[in-house]
Formats: sequence, structure tokens, C-alpha cells
Amino acid sequence: MLKTETPVSRFLALYARETAEDDLTAVVSHFADTFLFAGPSGAQPVRASDFAAALPKRRALFDSLGSQPTELTAIHETRLDSRYVLARTTWRFSFAPPDSRAQQFDTESTFLIDTGSPGTPESDFKFLLYLPHHDIMQILGDRGILPA
Repeated sequence: MLKTETPVSRFLALYARETAEDDLTAVVSHFADTFLFAGPSGAQPVRASDFAAALPKRRALFDSLGSQPTELTAIHETRLDSRYVLARTTWRFSFAPPDSRAQQFDTESTFLIDTGSPGTPESDFKFLLYLPHHDIMQILGDRGILPA
């Protein structure tokens, strides 16, 4: 079971729960108005409003592939200073496509989190950087979950 003993781990657990519940408004609220997305194909600034517009399409695609709720399985925190924390996380993806066998796989992501000033509620922390270490679409294709 994932331990949620720190403010950052509780914040990430909240984010994971809201993601699993498809509460897209809450999910987006945890990102800064503009954040850095740095994936396998490069880095770019993303407006939270653009991210919000893209999430329903991703959710619909994942649903069509038999996606089950994604589970946060590990958190490793590195406090950078009194305000910023780097959190390396592991997520378990599960897919049960209607026409093939169920599959699970883990991916890692790193987040730079602004925890605000002392006393900032955990729910108000913000992601400034989202760095997925794997290309989820590539993994889905390689595993035959995503049709060619």
C-alpha cells in the first residue's frame, strides 16, 4: 500500500484519486496556469486550459481500449527548497480490451510541485512540470492494445 505521510504524497494521492474518478476539472486544477510538459519527444509549455480540452479525448480513447483506473504505486520526493519538491512517481496502467487479454504495466513520471508558502493547503499545490518518462501511446502500440 502506498504511504501518504507527507503533504506532497497526500497531494499526489488526491490527484491520483481524482484521475481515477475522471474528475477532469479537479485534475486540471492541480496544474499551474502554464506548466512545462517534457516528454520523450521534447519539451513545451502547456496552458492548463489547452490541457483541459485534450483530456476528454484521451479519456475517450483510453475507455475504448478498456482502460481501468490508473494506480499510483510509488513516490520518491526530493525537496529542492522550502517551496519546491521534485516527485518521481510510478503509475500502474491496466487495460482490459474487449477483444484481447488484460494487461498491466508500470510507467514513471516526474513532477515539479510548487507547495506554496508555509500553511498552503495540500489541495492548492501546483504542478509546474510534468515529465512522463515513457511514451504511453508507444507502449499501447507495442503491446497491441492500440490498433495499428
